[in-house]
Amino acid sequence: VSCGLVWRYVFQGVFVENHIEVQGRFFALNSFFRSYYSFLALDDICNDYDSVYQKLNPFTHMHNVLLCDSVISWCKVFGTDTEECHWKNLIEDHQGFRKCLLGKLGVTQQEFRNYQLHVLEFRNKWVVHYEPSYQHKPVPDFDLMLKSAIVLHTYLRENVSDKFIYSGPVSIEGFGRSVGMAIIDSLKPIEKT
Repeated sequence: VSCGLVWRYVFQGVFVENHIEVQGRFFALNSFFRSYYSFLALDDICNDYDSVYQKLNPFTHMHNVLLCDSVISWCKVFGTDTEECHWKNLIEDHQGFRKCLLGKLGVTQQEFRNYQLHVLEFRNKWVVHYEPSYQHKPVPDFDLMLKSAIVLHTYLRENVSDKFIYSGPVSIEGFGRSVGMAIIDSLKPIEKT
C-alpha cells in the first residue's frame, strides 16, 4: 500500500477489510474534538452559571469532565503503543507519519515524546487512576494535543482507501467549534438577582 495505511488485518486467522479500524480512529478523534471544544466553550461561562446554583458547581464539574475526556480520547490514539486504537496499529509507515506529524507540529521527536509522557502521567495518576498524593505538574497544555489530533485526522482522511467512504467533517476545527456553540446556544440566559 503506497500511502502507508494498513488496510487489512488478521482477525481469528481471517483477513478482513480494515474499515472498522479506520472508522474507530475517526470515532476516537471526533470524541476528542467534541470534548475539547465543549471544554473550551464552557471555559468562560462556568463561574457565571455556577453562581446560580449555590456551590453545587455543575458547570465547573462538566468542564472538568470534558477536560478529562479530552485527555482520555487523545491518549487512545497517541498514548502508549499498547493502546488498541493507537495510530501505530493502523498506519504501517510509522516513520512517514511521524515525520509528517513532527513537521506540522514544529517539534522534535524527543519534545513530542516528553509531551506525550506528561499527558500519559496526568491521565494515569490524575484522570483515570486518581492518586491523592500525586503532586502533578500543571494540566498539560492542549495545544499539541489539538494540533496532533488534527494532523492525524487529516492524514487518515487524505490517505483512506477508495473503498472507505469518509462521511465525517472535512473541517474538524469547524466541527469542533460547532459542537461548542451548540452547547452555548442551548443554555438558558442567566437571570441575575
